[in-house]
Amino acid sequence: MQPPYQPVELATGSTQHTAATAEARKSPAGRRVPLLATAFAVPLYAVWAVWLATGGGDLAAQVAWARFVGTYPSAPYSFAWYGGVHVGNYSLLAPQLMALGGVRGVSVVAGVGSAWAVAEVFVRCGVRRPLPPALLAVLALWCDVASGRSTFALGVAFGLVACLALIGPSRRLVVAGGFAALATLASPVAGLFLGVAGAGWLLDRRFAKGAVLCGPPALVVGLTALLFPFSGTMPMSDGDVWRPVLFAVTVALLAPRRWRAARRAAGVYAAGVLLTALVASPVGSNVVRLAELFGPPVLLAALLEREVRAVRKVAFGLALALSAQWVGQHAVHVLRMSTPVPAWAAETDGVRAALGRLGADRTRIEVVPAVDHRETTVLGPDLLLARGWNRQLDVARGPLFYDGSFSATAYRAWLGRWAVGYVVLPDGEPDWAAKDEAALVRSGPGWLVPVWRDAHWRVYRVADAVPLVSGAGASVVRADAAHLVVRTRRPGTVTVRVAPSPWLRSDAGCLARAGAWTRLTAPAAGTYRISSSYLPPRQRC
Repeated sequence: MQPPYQPVELATGSTQHTAATAEARKSPAGRRVPLLATAFAVPLYAVWAVWLATGGGDLAAQVAWARFVGTYPSAPYSFAWYGGVHVGNYSLLAPQLMALGGVRGVSVVAGVGSAWAVAEVFVRCGVRRPLPPALLAVLALWCDVASGRSTFALGVAFGLVACLALIGPSRRLVVAGGFAALATLASPVAGLFLGVAGAGWLLDRRFAKGAVLCGPPALVVGLTALLFPFSGTMPMSDGDVWRPVLFAVTVALLAPRRWRAARRAAGVYAAGVLLTALVASPVGSNVVRLAELFGPPVLLAALLEREVRAVRKVAFGLALALSAQWVGQHAVHVLRMSTPVPAWAAETDGVRAALGRLGADRTRIEVVPAVDHRETTVLGPDLLLARGWNRQLDVARGPLFYDGSFSATAYRAWLGRWAVGYVVLPDGEPDWAAKDEAALVRSGPGWLVPVWRDAHWRVYRVADAVPLVSGAGASVVRADAAHLVVRTRRPGTVTVRVAPSPWLRSDAGCLARAGAWTRLTAPAAGTYRISSSYLPPRQRC
């Protein structure tokens, strides 16, 4: 028996195949697959939202940024992490939507919408049996959300809609371009992956479809880099290289010949993974997410194709088993690490009160990062953290935690550079890049003076700490994530130890870059309020 329709978008795009796909979409099977996939997704996301989304792991970053945007909607710059960071470096769209609809709400909508969209993609592409790979894709997408990657999930949802606007008989280029831009505004990583799909079409000489998936993401990323300067490096292990390359090469070499665009895209992805491993960049290990999401379902779809010979089926089966085990193991690990709420994260009244009495809101504090990074949400809203939850910035602004140079001397110098006044240590398991730090703090070096502790937290004062501001007799009156209030005793220049940004401004005086820091020029003794705003004018000195 012949399949009810022939592969289309993975094939030639001819009139005959286009008509076949249009007929398949209207068939009962074509209509049923997206509905079944969506029905499969709904209880999965309900379980996640009710029981598993407790705010740990990657979800901590989503919660922190949504809270910041909800509290300070006009502020493009946060003082709360790493000496200052732009909201736009994380996402230009997701925190705003999550501030309005809640992190869980937006995540569930994005996940369920992606379930329908990815099933529709398999139907429109004309794979022989679209339901099994569609259900596997839904499970992979859910594992991504369960890992806490809600911002990326939102970008993927927009990206899938962009692809749907181009697959089969559809050539809605404007719609596709618009959703490609939205995907990148939500998650630059999702935009990068759209570029991979677009490259597959370009190499298949479908230039309009390829350009509409490559152009808008490139434009958004370029404008973001220009408007919100950023530098950072994402680490990448050997396991982050060989697995996605293996899956991509398997598809590129062994998939059915009619899968021309898919095979070319797989080749581009394999080359991109290798390039990412060789050239340090903010992408780093994020590049594996495409293989995590779509490796298992695409390998399964190829395995179910009739024209794939037995030897190739064995290769696809082995790759599928390895891929599914990899994705599932990662999801289980993250859930075990991030779902239980540890006692130190639940019992914070004491440490927050102690830090308030100590005046920690007038300096920067280092909270030794926990493996689930809940410190960013339980202490971050009210205090300026020397670190936070952005691996790229953590590498850039705390290289000693990654390059093997960590020592007591190096750590002491790092605390001074970032004007850290207090070090706070929770009793939970530290992040892998904070194990040496936690051990050193526990050992009690003489320049860390114990000032408070309870059953779960320890607070140390840094002896002879470098002040957050210096010059013109300046001192910090108060600080939060969006504001820094400084008092000067005389006219002059003040070194403000926050990373410079073109979006910063003061209600009096003026701000300018001073090397790695920001300089406030105070025309008279008084109080100066430093903040940020999207609204013009920007200050110039």
